[in-house]
Amino acid sequence: MKTLAKLTVLAALGLFAQNAFAELTAEQAASLGGDKLTPIGAERAGNAAGTIPAWTGGLTEMPAGYVEGEPLVDPFPNEKPLFTITAQNFEQYKGNLSAGQIALLKRYPDTFRMPVYTTHRTAAYPAVRH
Repeated sequence: MKTLAKLTVLAALGLFAQNAFAELTAEQAASLGGDKLTPIGAERAGNAAGTIPAWTGGLTEMPAGYVEGEPLVDPFPNEKPLFTITAQNFEQYKGNLSAGQIALLKRYPDTFRMPVYTTHRTAAYPAVRH
């Protein structure tokens, strides 16, 4: 009997959640067809800090050196890290780190490091057909 009650409650919550997500304001609906979002609904614009670039369509061709049937190759082979976060300097980046990352830096101070590279928005999507 307890299982049936739990299933009933879960089903009711699922229906409630479905209705909550289904509602869209007219303003939100109008923006979906515009140029503010990617084909899957992410923001096209980059962030104000400039650390996340605008999405411009992603990688639509295979990188140089790719051979069909072989593993993918690095599309940015000459890129160097902007900086590396270590146990010695993580305090200055603490606002951008998760509790797990900080724990790893503290637990493995001599070996765990996080090289940080330029952000690229490489995802590409098929053309939308109407």
